[in-house]
Amino acid sequence: MRLLYTFLFLISLLQTNKVFAQETILVKHEDGNYYEEYLSLKNDTSIKHGSYLRFYKGKVIEKGQFSNNTKIGKWLYFSLDAIFEYEYNYDTQRISKISGKDKVEDYVQTPVYFKGSPIIPYLFLIKNIRYPIEAKKHNIKGRVSLAIQINNLGEIVSFYVREKLHPLLDKAVVDVAKTFPNNWQWIPAQYNGHNIDGEYIINIEFELVE
Repeated sequence: MRLLYTFLFLISLLQTNKVFAQETILVKHEDGNYYEEYLSLKNDTSIKHGSYLRFYKGKVIEKGQFSNNTKIGKWLYFSLDAIFEYEYNYDTQRISKISGKDKVEDYVQTPVYFKGSPIIPYLFLIKNIRYPIEAKKHNIKGRVSLAIQINNLGEIVSFYVREKLHPLLDKAVVDVAKTFPNNWQWIPAQYNGHNIDGEYIINIEFELVE
């Protein structure tokens, strides 16, 4: 039985090495506010295969590894100014490290995370929200705090304004949030290793530029 297990393990290892031995090429790609550098298959550059980096304004915001367009291993996600936020292990499908949390007990309860850099949903809102003319006219400015309710399956259930500012601005934020891309993924909140319902908060500041 032990010999059979060893034999199967060696076959698996050889197959893995064969996958990563495929010839790759470095691809550089600009995507709106973002810039990407990654390895892809030489004979099909649409297939990411190897190391991957994503930048925003010259700072790394995502770092990890692909195997035939599938994220594998540990990925690091950063916020503005390349500040580390968390590490996610795509092999185990679990968060493996969170900024500022060094003790085992710190991981008993974890919040909802966007599966990627937190800059991405924030910038999506900033880019697409239009400051209502009436709000500008009446010099209304300040913060709107958007709460995104995520269930234990990592699905968006609803949106609501946790910290209100003005009906016009509150509505503007929620309307844009409802247009989040369908392919975005969310990591559910956890308690004692079990997924639970939770909320993801995004704060938007409305400022009138002179």
